[in-house]
Amino acid sequence: MKAVELMNTNVVTCHPSETLIVIVNKFELFNIAGMPVVEKGKIVGIVCQTDVLKGLKTGNIQELSVRDVMVKDVITVTPTESAENIAKIMVEKRINRIPVVENDTVVGIVTRGDIIKAVAECG
Repeated sequence: MKAVELMNTNVVTCHPSETLIVIVNKFELFNIAGMPVVEKGKIVGIVCQTDVLKGLKTGNIQELSVRDVMVKDVITVTPTESAENIAKIMVEKRINRIPVVENDTVVGIVTRGDIIKAVAECG
């Protein structure tokens, strides 16, 4: 199975200048725990609930922006990456989501939940 078969193509993204209060609202509204950070159509980072919580130790949720807390070294995969390799990357890097990128554009996202669902459906 490939990333293109697993990934969610309705990817919620954010901009580096968005405040953390906006991001928390997006997490709740879309029932997600993280999202790619995109600027001028290119992925520049990723932000998750843990990043927001760490940021709150140093500043105010209304003053901090995504840029202040996002992970800049984003691990991505292509649509042809195998599900097995994606799962290995998640375990090795201790991450819960991996953006799927094609031609420098986010085309999807694979989460641990997507991997678990695929395994359950395969039997």
